[in-house]
Amino acid sequence: MECNRFESDGMSLLDGEMTESGKVEYEAHVQTCDRCQTELRSLGRIVGMTSELRLRPPDDEFWNGYWESVYRRSERGLGFLFLCVGILGLLAYAVYHAVTSPEFLTYEGLSVTVILAGLLVIFVSVVRERYYESKNDPYKGVRR
Repeated sequence: MECNRFESDGMSLLDGEMTESGKVEYEAHVQTCDRCQTELRSLGRIVGMTSELRLRPPDDEFWNGYWESVYRRSERGLGFLFLCVGILGLLAYAVYHAVTSPEFLTYEGLSVTVILAGLLVIFVSVVRERYYESKNDPYKGVRR
């Protein structure tokens, strides 16, 4: 039977999250288990390397690109909003005009009204979904 205690207890020990009694018990176990000894040494090296990593402060090029990106996203968002409001208003006006028209009760009038109402519903659905996805996209910041 293989020992898998290093998977949970090894990192707890190295992170200082283990209780004193758990620490004593795990260290006694590591003395007798070759696999846990090897894995604990590996985990220790990884913790040591990651503790030496330092983030470099952002330079001027980063900040210039950052603000350009903010402006670009703001402009596109505002443009998309204007486009949606304009299309929504135009479709709503077309539906209103079709319903109040004297030819509304004809086959053609009803067909055009149903088509316009369908376009209106689909447009609102797509805009709502696009807005929801833009707020909840887990890959929003990922670059290819």
